[in-house]
Amino acid sequence: MVSATTQLRLTAADGKKYRSDMLDADGIVALVKAFPNNKASGFLDWFIYSDNTIDGQSKKKAYALF
Repeated sequence: MVSATTQLRLTAADGKKYRSDMLDADGIVALVKAFPNNKASGFLDWFIYSDNTIDGQSKKKAYALF
C-alpha cells in the first residue's frame, strides 16, 4: 500500500512538521475493498455516498478546504 500513498508535511502537536502518509479517495476505496466485512462495507457506503446529501456536502467542503 505504500506505493499508493502520498507524503504530506503536517504540523504535529509539538509544532514540528512531519511527513505523513496520505491516501486519495481512490486509494481509500481500494483499501476498504481489501477488508471485506460489515464495518468496511458500511464505511464504504458512507464514503461514496451521494454528493447531494448533507454528508456528501460535508465531504465536498472538507475536500475543498484540504
